[in-house]
Amino acid sequence: MRTPRQAIFALVLLGSAPGRAQQRPPRAATRVRASDEAVQAPRALRIGEVVLPSSATDSAAPLAVLMELAIDEWGRVSAVRLLTSSGAPSVDERVLAAARDFEFEPARRAGRAIAATVRYRYVCATPARRASDEDAPRPTPQLAAPRPSSAPVSSSVGASAARVAEREQGATVYGRLASREIFRREVSADEVRRLPGARGDALLAVQNLPGVARSQFGLGQFVVRSAPPEDSLVLLEGHPIALPFHLYGLASAIATDLIERIEVVPGNFSARFGRVAGGVVNVTLRAPPRDRVRASVDVDVIDAGAFVSVPLGERASLALGARGSFISLLAPLFIAPDSASFRQWPRYWDWQVALDWDPSERDSIRVVGSGTDDAFVSDLREPDPNDPMLRGEVSTRTSFHGVQARWRHRLGPSATHTFSIAGAYQLQDVRLGPAVRYRFEALNLSLRDELDLRVSAAARVLVGLDVQGLLSDDQVRAPPVATSGVSDPISPATLVTYRAVRTAVNPGLYAELELAPAPTVKLLAGVRADYLSYAQRATVDPRASMRWAVSRRVAVRAGLGGYSSAPRGYATLPGFGNTSLAPERWVHAGVGVEWEAIAGALDLDVGAFAKGGASVVVASDRIVERDGARAPERFSNDGVGRVVGAELSARMRPGRLPLFVLLSYTLQSAERAACAGCAFTTYTWDQPHNLSASVGALLPRGFELGARLRVSSGLVEPRVTGAIYDAARDTSLTLVDPSQVGRLPPFVSLDVRGAWRFRAGPIRGQLVLEVLNATNYENVESRLYSFDRRASQPVLGLPILPSIGLSASY
Repeated sequence: MRTPRQAIFALVLLGSAPGRAQQRPPRAATRVRASDEAVQAPRALRIGEVVLPSSATDSAAPLAVLMELAIDEWGRVSAVRLLTSSGAPSVDERVLAAARDFEFEPARRAGRAIAATVRYRYVCATPARRASDEDAPRPTPQLAAPRPSSAPVSSSVGASAARVAEREQGATVYGRLASREIFRREVSADEVRRLPGARGDALLAVQNLPGVARSQFGLGQFVVRSAPPEDSLVLLEGHPIALPFHLYGLASAIATDLIERIEVVPGNFSARFGRVAGGVVNVTLRAPPRDRVRASVDVDVIDAGAFVSVPLGERASLALGARGSFISLLAPLFIAPDSASFRQWPRYWDWQVALDWDPSERDSIRVVGSGTDDAFVSDLREPDPNDPMLRGEVSTRTSFHGVQARWRHRLGPSATHTFSIAGAYQLQDVRLGPAVRYRFEALNLSLRDELDLRVSAAARVLVGLDVQGLLSDDQVRAPPVATSGVSDPISPATLVTYRAVRTAVNPGLYAELELAPAPTVKLLAGVRADYLSYAQRATVDPRASMRWAVSRRVAVRAGLGGYSSAPRGYATLPGFGNTSLAPERWVHAGVGVEWEAIAGALDLDVGAFAKGGASVVVASDRIVERDGARAPERFSNDGVGRVVGAELSARMRPGRLPLFVLLSYTLQSAERAACAGCAFTTYTWDQPHNLSASVGALLPRGFELGARLRVSSGLVEPRVTGAIYDAARDTSLTLVDPSQVGRLPPFVSLDVRGAWRFRAGPIRGQLVLEVLNATNYENVESRLYSFDRRASQPVLGLPILPSIGLSASY
């Protein structure tokens, strides 16, 4: 829960804290023949991926679309025309829309860029040709060399487009079928780069999706449908990411250049995922290109990063990435000289390595390594007046370094076996003066083994093993968690010391049946069984969902399932919580309608959801018998919970119009009760309203403009009614009204972004100016109370923060 001590943390952190080209006026037309002056055809630089509709065939026959593309002198596609259909109208529509976002090296005459028209063959090889239709490795599109032609090429120099349609180009792209998750939402790396306010960061962009609420600034968390952050999974290709964000939440710990897409399932996720009852965020990496060496760098006022990929023959490729922060240069501009002195300015860095290798036509191997390291150390010059023991050193250090490997083997045309394993070292070390310290050091092991079997044209079976292991060394010296929701001043008499090495092994088994009784219907039914070590209990959760395409552009979905969540954090630590807590049990229900309003360009989605929880962990002030002695219970499984809500989203990709739009709105209510018959009260992570509206335009000559407006309800805080002075300890104890909660003022932020894409020979560049909180609106993130709790002052969030960035890629 949010406390004044967390507010002090926040205070310290806050202180550091393709469109139509404009044609030129025609000049005097000069007829030029190919024999007089050679014309170099456009060369594809970036070819987008098409997500095939669910109705697409699963056979090995490729789906080819022949198009005519008009490419301006900046290398952008200004017009698309279908020449030869693939035979599947839904595929044609998606390919034509995606083609608008392709990027080319423009055609040239005597070295000068000119507009041109080419024929382009886009081949969608269905995933049956690879090991799996989900997360299948896809080679970089191999472009066919322009066919030699003796036909003359004529043009009005500097005016009308050069006709080079006789020189046909093409790419074979392994398009993927839609994920098996029915309630998924996705954001691609290409979309991320255009979203205002995300700074080109993939995981930050997830916070623009429906169902994902805003977390307190500086915490870097995902709050999905009012679930606590620890009750949602953040995965890298199916394995947990312990620290997805850097300190302050200004950047994610995974390089966007390595990310292909991010799949968000806010509820009713399949049996593949378990041990949580919130949502799932799964990051999938792109296969490093195999055609040539590629490199990119990007620098802004917050951090700088570099990325390079190298082909290792025809069957393998290697990618490397790294990034470091510039926070230490900005901090002195914002920190008041009399508040704190920094011995180590806030900083972060990260690294990534990805190796892809196809040893045979049936096998693919991927090895990924990644790591992060964040730290700051400060000295409070004077003790906090409300908390005298909070003085001296205040520091935070977080670190994560891990590696994972995946082997996928195609046993035959109808069966695929996938085995993956991951290991990681994690450190979290927090000091609050000489009295309080939290240090958690852990080795995490994750293993996943799956068999995907197609038993008929209409049925698939997935069975899998999912095991998580943990070896942790925990050191804690701190006051117990306050049941009131507000931490009182630190007193030596109330400090609890805990030190232990703990182990846990949580095995899980799951089975899932996917049925397609008709081309327009998909049914997904599964069951998952888990054993939770800390709780020493087994859980079984059945789940089912369905999707029905009512028409070619309208589909409905529905889902119902059980989900179990293991108690976490302080709730299970001896001296701080209850070691006998049982798992929470939740039921998810959801319905929704999808409408592809403009084929391949504009998607609308509206839905409703409900969650009900039993055996929910709630604070307890009872005294119980434990290990032969009477002790505070602190937490119990007596609670119940409920969450209801509705979500709306609209998404327009740059297709038929040079516009992009991402609009999401979530209306929800989250409540908890201390017992089955007790009155419900607003839950800590409740945010009734969350609106995120991003809009942008692709302008001529490579310019882009965009803005994002975010409005959300204020964060929940306890209703403080006063304080009781404890003379023996010279501290005040907070009084709250448990039947009511307070709420901070609403959050409002406007972010604006301008960009210019340019080319200099083989180098593609982008200059970005982004202003976060452009109106300098004073958002209240938490509250600091006076000694007697009669007065308080707000802790403000991010002020206006301009950022200028430059990126270049080869």
